[in-house]
Amino acid sequence: MADRSTSNVEAHDWFLRGRELLLGPTKNRDVFERIVTIFRRAIELDPGYAAPYAGLAMVYVLEHSNRWVGAPGALDLAEHFSDTALEKGPNDPYGHYAASVVAVWRKDLVRAKSEAEAALALRPNFTLGYGSRGLIEVYLGNPLAGIHYIELAIRLDPAFTQQYLHFLGSAYLVAGQYEIAAAKFRERIRLVPDTDLSRAFLAAALGHLGEVEVARRVWQELKEINPKYSFAEHLARLPFQNQADADRIGAGLAKAGLPPG
Repeated sequence: MADRSTSNVEAHDWFLRGRELLLGPTKNRDVFERIVTIFRRAIELDPGYAAPYAGLAMVYVLEHSNRWVGAPGALDLAEHFSDTALEKGPNDPYGHYAASVVAVWRKDLVRAKSEAEAALALRPNFTLGYGSRGLIEVYLGNPLAGIHYIELAIRLDPAFTQQYLHFLGSAYLVAGQYEIAAAKFRERIRLVPDTDLSRAFLAAALGHLGEVEVARRVWQELKEINPKYSFAEHLARLPFQNQADADRIGAGLAKAGLPPG
């Protein structure tokens, strides 16, 4: 706790509980509500503790992406909490990481990259910072550069491999290395069986590889998991700087005869 902005052991313990759920493979409405309650409890115990505010920023980013409870202005809330975290703990890398992720979803990749680099400057072995930095390179159109950071994150924190595998698959998909992309998405699905986006991206990679029937089976699995899933809506929220990169993913689905919706 030496470099944390709290001396309240109980508040720190509540933060760690929330972070464990936040980084876990299971994400749904119930988990979202539990995480919010836990981080708010940490703030009640120490209102000056920066990390729980950053945690709330992250969970509202997930709500913005997944629409579990339909919270109005979820991304605005995420930005509010990340700004509060930076105000209360400017030297806490977790706050800068949260600000980086919020900026990604705001499609402000310049700030996103700057905040990720600030997190890594404060703590050079900060795994989440490397993961964010790598994904930002993918969105900037530099997927091969992003792979270096994502693989470093996996080496530093194998326990969070399930999330980084999606980032790696995305990098290889954007780079046009479809066989490797498919392998990464399959491994991610093995670790997180109820993922929808990894299945959508796997189907796109398979479409490019000409494995049409397999792609359609993967898509059917996705629709059974999340009947309301819309690839077009999900892809539109992703901040690809180069439209051609996003179009490449959609083209894979088209080759498999799959609808964008």
